[in-house]
Amino acid sequence: MRKMKGFGALFTMVGTVIGAGFVSGRELLQFFGCFRISTVYCTGLLFFFSFLLCVRLGKIYGGFEGALKGVFGRLSRFVKAVILFGSFVSCAGMLSGLNSLLPHAKPFLSLAFLVFACFVSEKGVKGIGTVNMIVMPAVLLSVTALIFSSGALSPSEPPKAGFGSLLSMYLYISMNTFLSMPVLCDLGAELKDKPAALCCLVSSLIVALAVGLILSAVCSDKSSFAYDLPLSYVLGGVKLFPLIAGGGMLTTLLSSFYPLYTLAGRKLGIAGKWILFALTECASFISFKSIVATVYPVLGVFGMGMAAVCAAVYFGKTTVKKEIAAALSPPRGRKKRVAHKRPASAERIKAVKYPDNVGKSKGVKCHDSVGKGKDVKVIPST
Repeated sequence: MRKMKGFGALFTMVGTVIGAGFVSGRELLQFFGCFRISTVYCTGLLFFFSFLLCVRLGKIYGGFEGALKGVFGRLSRFVKAVILFGSFVSCAGMLSGLNSLLPHAKPFLSLAFLVFACFVSEKGVKGIGTVNMIVMPAVLLSVTALIFSSGALSPSEPPKAGFGSLLSMYLYISMNTFLSMPVLCDLGAELKDKPAALCCLVSSLIVALAVGLILSAVCSDKSSFAYDLPLSYVLGGVKLFPLIAGGGMLTTLLSSFYPLYTLAGRKLGIAGKWILFALTECASFISFKSIVATVYPVLGVFGMGMAAVCAAVYFGKTTVKKEIAAALSPPRGRKKRVAHKRPASAERIKAVKYPDNVGKSKGVKCHDSVGKGKDVKVIPST
């Protein structure tokens, strides 16, 4: 049962990134521009830290709602509104990509996907994890098999990347982290520390490998850059590709639709869910290429700022900052041993009280009213 839960969480993290724009290569071309091994390495590393940050914040604050309030305080409502707007744009992008994939099925296929998204959202994060655990492995294996069977691979560009390329790559990672934060934080609230960290590591590795593979395939034919679905063009319009891309669209649609559906149901009940359903379907008629080219970079900029604030709060709220400082601080000299004082004996107390009679066998004069004028023997303590 624990293994099933772990696999569900793992492929949910992967599914928040691998959607319509990812599988088709449209998003990757927009933000990466070309296939370069060095940027693929950086992508995996940054995705790992981004996933881990959201999961840990969810663990500390008890989920997405608590993380927003704990990190942003009074600004949490504004940040939440922007995140939900980004989720809405992502939903529109997935459905728009679906319409571009199968124009003859428009709008019935997008309506069917929305109905399924409503049903899964009722089940919460566990329902999303179950769907991702089934769909994502099939999508990844199918894309890999199609690319290698077609032989559509290109060599890597020179390893050195300019500042603009690195910034664009980080924009893409920030955008995806920003859009997947609701699901990642809720996952963090349910998972233990070690399984959560392992899921973040493996999922970031899978995403990085998929980025490299799809970019290598798409960049093998530069004429594919002009199409909404470049990978479909490179593969020669293979009949299986719409099904594969549809699986990727479904997983990202679920992670984006879930926070919107939850909020609409909590605030407005059934009416809110119907309104959300209608608005999302209407937005699906916007061009997929336009959404990726205009709105996604803006969301990436906001995601960069949000990631910086989250990291600052996380390092301030945990002992990680102290551990790093202790590891970097130079070693100091040995501390001096402090001798513990022994409890004073009766003889020492008398020596302090009667310094004139120390070491004398004679008694001391008793100045008390009782026994006045008599000598009192002082018996040394043994």
